[in-house]
Amino acid sequence: MHNIWHIAYEVSRYTGYSFFRYDNSRDAIWLKDSKKRALMCLSSVYIAEEELDEEMYYLENMNHLFSKDMDISLIESYHMAEEKHVKKYRQDGTKIIQKGITDAKSIVNNPFFRMDLQYKKPKDAGYYQRRLMSRHPFEKFMIKFTPMTYLLVCINLLVFLFNLAAIHLWDSYNLTYMMALSHYNVIAGDFYRLLSSSFLHITVDHFLFNIFALYILGKFVESIFGGWRLLIAYVITGVTSSLFSLMFVTEGISLGASGAVYGLLAIIVVHLLVNGRLSTRLLIQIAAVFIVVSLFSQLISNVNHYAHVGGLLFGALLGVLYHPKRFSSKWRIIALALLTGLSVLSFMVMHQKESSHPLTTQAMEYIDEGDYDAALDILNQSIRTNNETAATYHALGLIAEYHGDMEQARHFHDISWELDPDAEQVARHRLMQLRKERNYEEMARILGNFNTETIDDPQLKQIAEEFDNG
Repeated sequence: MHNIWHIAYEVSRYTGYSFFRYDNSRDAIWLKDSKKRALMCLSSVYIAEEELDEEMYYLENMNHLFSKDMDISLIESYHMAEEKHVKKYRQDGTKIIQKGITDAKSIVNNPFFRMDLQYKKPKDAGYYQRRLMSRHPFEKFMIKFTPMTYLLVCINLLVFLFNLAAIHLWDSYNLTYMMALSHYNVIAGDFYRLLSSSFLHITVDHFLFNIFALYILGKFVESIFGGWRLLIAYVITGVTSSLFSLMFVTEGISLGASGAVYGLLAIIVVHLLVNGRLSTRLLIQIAAVFIVVSLFSQLISNVNHYAHVGGLLFGALLGVLYHPKRFSSKWRIIALALLTGLSVLSFMVMHQKESSHPLTTQAMEYIDEGDYDAALDILNQSIRTNNETAATYHALGLIAEYHGDMEQARHFHDISWELDPDAEQVARHRLMQLRKERNYEEMARILGNFNTETIDDPQLKQIAEEFDNG
């Protein structure tokens, strides 16, 4: 078997096997799959048919030797032969399979494995030996073939490219506003935003940083727990970190995969802790990741730090659930109860808070700065995408007032009043108009719907207090 280290490396990439031992006397590499309690022997020696009995004795001796330290259910041995053949037998409860092969590509039934062996230009044996024998946790799992990680990266990439094209080619932020996380929209029923925001990025640096972290941490989690558990972890921590953040962030929008990325990092930390692999060196490396993430986050506007905290918290709880053999049922029940309880608490607190539509908020900021054209563009975009609210027409009324079109202004303000007479900005403008008209009876009726002590708008509060004192 030519370049046996290359073969063993590729087998390790595409299966659950990892390096176990090298037998220098026979130039044979032993790989181990702990989950399946299986060993695989890859021999570079050509074994003729008359030598199979000797090979059988070797495998039985190794089974006897290794069984002293581990429970083995299966041993598969591969060696080169003129013709394919398979020999199966049992020894002390261990199933032993001898396979003579003519082509190493038949070892693993995976098209990517066969393509790598056939088309990838091989490196020297020392390179594969160093990578395969590395005991560093990150190095060990980085070599694994992790399709779910690649899928998540590709989805993030496609969304990013579509959004980038929409912004720079068509000057459209529709996809951004449709997928981004905002308190107002989630309260209105757009619960999909809790997850869709975890796939959305705008700036190149933000995207590259999050995807780099997702690639590394995703490979680690997928290599340990499998692709479906990685997907579940990404979805759960993405949704729960978004939900957690909405208890504190009620205005504007937020986006990015960092909440889910922090969740994956917490799962890894739990794994390292329960398996006693969190050495001082590794702890420093993880701390460095936190520091880099924190420093980089300061360079990005609109960073949702609460999503990071939520990702760590829910990721740690999920990490407990992902280790049923390391935690007793009591601790797993507590972790599940906390994960569920905190999610429900976040949902309830989120619904108790008020917010305004992010597009309208941005338009009002432009109006306060005197940039009426920019404000009008955003308000028109709100109407085109069916995101208009009472505040949208209130802002349109202010713009019409600025341009001196008082009839149009009144029309817009009447629409905003009809849509939501309880909105404080809308009520404030209505009361100011009624005060000019000296219609105190109507003012009293409107103010009767408000509690002066709980009014947030300072101007409306002042009007209410003056009316009560007058």
